[in-house]
Amino acid sequence: QEPEWFGPSCSLRHCPSGDDPYTTHVDETNGTNATAAGGYGLGRSGNLLHVDCANRGKCDYDTGECSCWMGSYGHDCTLRSALAL
Repeated sequence: QEPEWFGPSCSLRHCPSGDDPYTTHVDETNGTNATAAGGYGLGRSGNLLHVDCANRGKCDYDTGECSCWMGSYGHDCTLRSALAL
């Protein structure tokens, strides 16, 4: 799990996490067997990985808000525009 606030003074904020809606064959948030930070241990079934803006936008770590790329929208960029299909 990732803390919401991070950085040397804990002044940076992660953006909402989500699964990339364009990669239907894989769930980027699935932490099963993922190597933990520092290389110690593996994720168990049900563990989630944090994916800022679902890999479909840029995170502003000062505000914790996503700026979604064209074709994606929503607070975590997990919604697909019908115009982009």
